Amino acid sequence: MVEEYTLKIKEIVNETKNVKTFKFDTSSEKIDFKPGQFFMFRFKEDEKLKRAYSIASSPTQKSLDITLNLVGVFTKKLFEAKVGDEVIAQGPFGKFFFDESMKQNLLLVGGGTGITPLMSIAKYWQDKNLNNKLNLLYSVKTPKDIIYEDKIRELNKDNFDFDSIITITRPEEGDEWQGRSGRIDKELLEQNIKNIKDDLFFICGSNEFSRSIISMLEELGASKEQIKADIWGE
Repeated sequence: MVEEYTLKIKEIVNETKNVKTFKFDTSSEKIDFKPGQFFMFRFKEDEKLKRAYSIASSPTQKSLDITLNLVGVFTKKLFEAKVGDEVIAQGPFGKFFFDESMKQNLLLVGGGTGITPLMSIAKYWQDKNLNNKLNLLYSVKTPKDIIYEDKIRELNKDNFDFDSIITITRPEEGDEWQGRSGRIDKELLEQNIKNIKDDLFFICGSNEFSRSIISMLEELGASKEQIKADIWGE
């Protein structure tokens, strides 16, 4: 049975110009979910206005976090909310998830706010001190669009088995970007795969982005069973 929770905003974090993370206090609730899953969110006074959001926090934390950009009626209303305001969350939902039974190495591939469920997986892996090796490939338009940059840097610093590459698809003059530019291509995927016949691949992003990554992984020899995708716009 799917549960419904009344959650209070405990913190709002400005990630980029148009992206915020909303952290909801779960210290008095026991909310079970698997990293990668999503919840339906709505306002108490409006049962019809609701949206699905992947959870960015780990099940090990006393917080249910969502990260979203400013698009549409729901996000406009949520962006106007303040610490202490309440929303209704229903869930969890979704077959896109990671758990401890998965012992393979993981390649996490995200575009834009598609980093959200992948960060939940990475935080859970870190908190549980699991033995998988994790590689993260993260694509954004410009350096100003990078979400969770500090957390990614922390994961790189604190975990020998974690590696990440952030790539910028629309570099602008004056960015002073020292990292990789360009889309995620087959060569970059291949460089970050430990074992094409055994690794697990978690992909989250727009329809075009995700379909492109899936196609390249299959060309490299990955099976459909190895690929888990959370695709927007379907």
